[in-house]
Amino acid sequence: QSSVPSLMSEPDSILLVPAGDHYTMMDFATAYFREGQSMQGLKGMSAEKKSAADLVRHTKVPIQESLLQYSDSELNELATKNFKTLMRLMGDQPKLKNQNDVECIYEILQLCKEKESLHDEVYCQVIKQVTHNPNQESVLRGWLLLNLLTGYFIPSNVLMPYATKFLQLASSDPSSTHQDIAKICQSNLRKNFMYGGRRHLPFPVEIQAFLKGCGARRLVVQMPVGVEYLTRIKTFTVAKELLQEICEQMGASEQEEIEEFVLFAIRIHSDNGNKMVRPIRSEEYLHDYLLEDNLVTVTLRRVTWSTPLHFEKKIYMDVHYGQLLWDYLNGRILLNCSEEMEMQVGILAILQHWAKTEQQNGAPSREELKEYTPKTLQSSLNPQALQNHVGLVLRTRQPLQPVDAKIQFIEHMMKLPFFGYNMYLVERLSDDTVAVPCFFGVNKEEIIVVDGTTQAVSCVIPLKELQKMRTMRPLSDGGLPGIELNYGSAASPKTMWLELSRAKEMYHTIVVILATTELHH
Repeated sequence: QSSVPSLMSEPDSILLVPAGDHYTMMDFATAYFREGQSMQGLKGMSAEKKSAADLVRHTKVPIQESLLQYSDSELNELATKNFKTLMRLMGDQPKLKNQNDVECIYEILQLCKEKESLHDEVYCQVIKQVTHNPNQESVLRGWLLLNLLTGYFIPSNVLMPYATKFLQLASSDPSSTHQDIAKICQSNLRKNFMYGGRRHLPFPVEIQAFLKGCGARRLVVQMPVGVEYLTRIKTFTVAKELLQEICEQMGASEQEEIEEFVLFAIRIHSDNGNKMVRPIRSEEYLHDYLLEDNLVTVTLRRVTWSTPLHFEKKIYMDVHYGQLLWDYLNGRILLNCSEEMEMQVGILAILQHWAKTEQQNGAPSREELKEYTPKTLQSSLNPQALQNHVGLVLRTRQPLQPVDAKIQFIEHMMKLPFFGYNMYLVERLSDDTVAVPCFFGVNKEEIIVVDGTTQAVSCVIPLKELQKMRTMRPLSDGGLPGIELNYGSAASPKTMWLELSRAKEMYHTIVVILATTELHH
């Protein structure tokens, strides 16, 4: 490593703001700036103090050497070049020909992404340039950059207490015009410390909005009922915050239940129309999924079902009904495999019919019955037999109000043998004793392999026995992606691979479930 060892080898610090007058940026500059170290032999306290204060004070002239000592000349050169870019962004130096603010910001962020050892240097440069800077517009630009830096890159363990102290002082200074932005920087740094910062640099359009003071963007979350949940997310909003907000609106306020819901990012590829579905882990930043081209949709799903359902709020009931209905109609909920299949489908068709407010009386038409039947069963069920079952139910039961019909539909689903499993249709499998296509089900405890015809469970893998898994690319053009599972004990390791169109979705869903389960152990 080419950075100063003393700056990089300190013990881990936690995000606590130091008390008292210690840990000021002046203290840091005296101890770690190259000029501070050479100044320590100065005679006279006041002269020393004045010079130390100058080290972290705005300058109108570009620095000739990096503020921190680097043994690597390339890092020194990159640091001085970055200071000029910073001055151009802040309006302290004229921009290069055809250069704009967005390019200046991007250049600085890109440097931090590529050179981790320069994080402290860039932080110190920005803090220096916003301190005692007489130009308010220049100060604001410096703070906007600091807002981005704190959300993306974390200072070293050595600089951290000084940086947090600087932000704390700035956010509590009543004479300051940037109190609010300093508070945002504090929050960004805290999140960064907990969640690791955003992975992808912002798109130019996001930086432009940011420079205009629009730190939030409108986001539409598609709920399972066809309802759109409108919200505004900030530059560094993590999935956990949005989940909390949506769940509170639905009346699910217990942390244990909130953790059962997951946001999914769905991207339709413009060239081939393929759909990529990926669950977003609770600690991931939403903006890392929202691409510039607006081709990403965010949806909400319940992934595990440990906490009891409660129907005090209509939206809560509608969301659960909508998700289970969609899964049922798309073949992701397996019905009891028996002679009474038509009867089950008939009852569920009637409940769907009654769930529609405008369909209180009268029997569903043959066309409507088809709509109420899972796509996977439409070819195997006898339409006439189904209509006869529906007629029988209508003659023997009183119509239900939509709310009651939805609750009964949900209750019917909950009695099914594989309720609570996320089901995936698998086309190929390394275990040749299992007929394919078959289903893989994933819940909080286990992965099961279910026969596609008889619904017999041929294999159970407890999640706690899962040692390792990885996704696999398709073996050929037009082939399916796959997952390799390594499970069992060290004494008896086992491997299984499977091919399915939803390989990435299944892989990341297991990751999300495992992460939530680990939180409670």
